[in-house]
Amino acid sequence: MEGCTETEENAGEKGMKKERLIYLDVIKAIALVFVFSCHFTRSLEANGVGFVCKVLPDQIFDLYIGSFGVTLFFTASGASLMYVYGEKLDWKVYLKKRFTGIYPMFWIAFLTATFISFFRDGGIRKGVPGWKIIFSILGIDGNTLWWGMNFYRLGEWFLSVIIALYLLFPLLRIGVKKFPAVTMAASLVIAGLCILFFHSQMPTGCFVLSRIAEFVFGMVMIWYCPKIKIWQFVSGVVLMALAAIFNPGRYSDMIQTIMIGIGAYWGLGFVFQKIPLGRVLTRIVEFLAAYSYAFFLTHHYLLEWLTARFTGITLERAEIYLLYAGCFVVTIFVSMGLVRVNRAVLGVFSPVKKEKPE
Repeated sequence: MEGCTETEENAGEKGMKKERLIYLDVIKAIALVFVFSCHFTRSLEANGVGFVCKVLPDQIFDLYIGSFGVTLFFTASGASLMYVYGEKLDWKVYLKKRFTGIYPMFWIAFLTATFISFFRDGGIRKGVPGWKIIFSILGIDGNTLWWGMNFYRLGEWFLSVIIALYLLFPLLRIGVKKFPAVTMAASLVIAGLCILFFHSQMPTGCFVLSRIAEFVFGMVMIWYCPKIKIWQFVSGVVLMALAAIFNPGRYSDMIQTIMIGIGAYWGLGFVFQKIPLGRVLTRIVEFLAAYSYAFFLTHHYLLEWLTARFTGITLERAEIYLLYAGCFVVTIFVSMGLVRVNRAVLGVFSPVKKEKPE
């Protein structure tokens, strides 16, 4: 979910151009739309805006649409990293790229949102101890809100989980390459133990180890089955159907989420590697995938601000769709601006080295 897609990142530090897997971009774009739609509806409700319909349903295959989008992001993120770094990985280069790909853009967005909130709300602390700013610096403020208020502005709980998974990736990569079946089974067992025994203010699905199975699944699939087969497509459809029919979410949302995440990856991957999107649609999908991280950082903050203008008003169907489209376009432009500012800042701190004359 970083500012540029993983498949473009120096082709795994080898300087080689790897084939672009468009279905990964499609999965990321669909995930982006699902998460945006979820937060659009929640922002309307939080701001007391009435509406006669929803742009997308709250649930698909008996899974909350926001959770659907998040599980797609986790599987696609694992697949993208393995696609780039599966053959060769320099730990120092990898960690440096993860750091520069995540933190500077997050800090820029956080400081901007905090500055706006200061003037809008008349302050930013509201009794929050100053030392808690460390949570925001580390990008984990969204996932520490369960234990009290902090300086959270944007990034959600997802950011802290994906950072942890990125840190675990080098070790998971070794397991996937040497012991794929054992690593996949172990990740499912770990997720299962979290479902059974993790009890905290934090929901199970926000705990990093509960999401490791989705991430590892994406890694395993891209390394051993980059081209999704028909049997995997059928298995994916069956898995989603079983999840919808028997609804294991009654016992744990995470069971439903993992089943749908695996099934949707197979299903969407097979369909969009077979169906040509055409030049225009391909460019749109690639664009959304490339800006997904910036979009992810900014969308919820912007939605809360933009929808607040309609508090106390009941919007008709056409007005809902117009507001949805307007919010989406505004978020796109803000995301583009954020990426440009981030590149400029990185350029200042990482100037191009000039060759010395002989």
